[in-house]
Amino acid sequence: MQNTQGQTPVGRHERYMTLHRTFSRHIENYCIRHSNSREEAEDLMQEVFIAVWENIDGLHPDSSPRQTNRWLQKVMRTVFVRHIRHQRINADASLAEADRLADPSSGPPGDALLEELVAHLPPGDRQLLQERFDGYSNLEIAQHHGLKPNTLNKRMSRIVEKLKEIYTQLYKHEP
Repeated sequence: MQNTQGQTPVGRHERYMTLHRTFSRHIENYCIRHSNSREEAEDLMQEVFIAVWENIDGLHPDSSPRQTNRWLQKVMRTVFVRHIRHQRINADASLAEADRLADPSSGPPGDALLEELVAHLPPGDRQLLQERFDGYSNLEIAQHHGLKPNTLNKRMSRIVEKLKEIYTQLYKHEP
């Protein structure tokens, strides 16, 4: 069986392994430079290699090293754009959850429970959350604390995750 480029599965695998051997250090360095942690870089590196495998038929077998490098850069950028979009969606969802928790008209958990959960947060996190609950925009809060808006979004997302963990620890004791 051959693909559109006339390659057998064995030829495809060999091309992939050659790319992996040749460019793995380059991909690793790229991922480290463009991520926030070593763990995130490792996850992204795996995503890049999966995307390389899935798209290897798009690289002509006789491509020059320069063409191969350009193709690989495009694959890496695509993976990173998808990752950043996913982060933004998660941050937006976390902020929406924080807004829902702050709105007493939204029903449970209610003000008393929310105040109890927030009391378990570190002072800096409580301050950020209080400013959000007071109606300040993310941009205003970020500027007030000398943060980039994306950094604030990530912190707010982590705060919401901490609140969920605190709630689980206090009220949902798993057997």
